[in-house]
Amino acid sequence: MAEIFIGFIIIAFFIILGSTLFSTGKKKSLRNDPIPEQLGIQIEEGIPIVEKLDQSLTNSYIDNVKNRVLQEHPKWKDHEFDWGMFELKRYFFMNSLLKSVPMFSHHVDEIWHEMLMFTRDYDKFSKDFYHDTLHHTPNMDSTPIPGERAFFDWVYISLFEVTTNSRAIWGRFLQNPIKREIIEDFRQLSEEELLSTYFRKNEDWLEVKRYLIHKMKNEILEAEQQNTGSKKFTPHTSTSDSNIYSYAAMAAIFYSLYDEDQFHEHMSEVVPEEYDKGVPYSGGGSSCSGFACSSDSGDSGGGGDSGGGSSCSSCGGGCSS
Repeated sequence: MAEIFIGFIIIAFFIILGSTLFSTGKKKSLRNDPIPEQLGIQIEEGIPIVEKLDQSLTNSYIDNVKNRVLQEHPKWKDHEFDWGMFELKRYFFMNSLLKSVPMFSHHVDEIWHEMLMFTRDYDKFSKDFYHDTLHHTPNMDSTPIPGERAFFDWVYISLFEVTTNSRAIWGRFLQNPIKREIIEDFRQLSEEELLSTYFRKNEDWLEVKRYLIHKMKNEILEAEQQNTGSKKFTPHTSTSDSNIYSYAAMAAIFYSLYDEDQFHEHMSEVVPEEYDKGVPYSGGGSSCSGFACSSDSGDSGGGGDSGGGSSCSSCGGGCSS
């Protein structure tokens, strides 16, 4: 009898363990929160880009894409599409500035794929907004790209308000050090050289491009001064997401330069622990095969599916495709 009783206990233990693992691995649905106006842009110079983007993406086009996405993913809720489209617009915004932007969210990439199915509408949007075609380009290299993800994160939080759904869609921000080569370029190269190296080769939105260059240069300088003073970044006590991530961006530069090996541990101290609860880890990317990126089925909700990133990228206006 004792052996049977022990056997029942062991079986019960594994059932409980399995259900716990299943529940923690389950994707978290996006919250039905209000979507920030004007893409939650944090700099006034970016407002004209938001307005141009809204003019270029017609309501009828977005409605058609939404209908198609919800047919393909019947378990997605309306607000999960709306938040995915919101973050895709932010991605398009970043593409108006940078030469190439990797894609790190399966959820967002699913919507981008469906946009491409409306060939004429996509071509018109692309030409209206970029004066060129924004190509959807698979990354054929299977090597993870954490350094590029780190630069993506830095640009993203330098431009936009970070929301709970942003973290759910893209994964945790600032989990990897920024590539040393990128920091050295921004430290040493002139504004014109950086514009040529990292940004789209046109005269569009120069104020915002220069803002990012000056911000990175200033944060590198501040990091050097911080290192001289042997000071550390402590956990931020603000209740404002914008303040926390502005502070974290500076810390990311510092630890990328001076304690790369312990970067993740340090950043876990800078950003409050509750910001990472239920949010997937944002490591590098995995490769895409053929034209379409690898992705999840999308039928279990829109949130929390971006841990590794789909590592497709955009290309246009100076990129090879």
